[in-house]
Amino acid sequence: MSNLAFTVAVSLVLAFGLVAALVLNTTLQSQSAELATRKAAVESLSHKEAALSSSVDTRRSATQLQASARQLGMVPDPRPAFIDLRTGKVIGTPHKVTGKELPGLAGNAPVSAGHR
Repeated sequence: MSNLAFTVAVSLVLAFGLVAALVLNTTLQSQSAELATRKAAVESLSHKEAALSSSVDTRRSATQLQASARQLGMVPDPRPAFIDLRTGKVIGTPHKVTGKELPGLAGNAPVSAGHR
């Protein structure tokens, strides 16, 4: 009888071990698939971040800022006046600017309808 009890006990331990291994394996595969999905999402977001960063750098360039300002009707001022934000005092003498003060400036040419 003791051999039978020992055999049953060993069989139960082996069956429990196999079930536990199966559950562990299934869980690991599920987590591995989720990890792969998240890694792909991170890579995609990294590419989008790089593209957006490049776009911001391009839009911050002096050439792009000048073109955007020109489209808004802004013109360069060779004699700017400044406001001291701490005191509110105007530094320099403000002058009306027509856009013809710097005729050799590349961005000073009128923008034609075909080049917008």
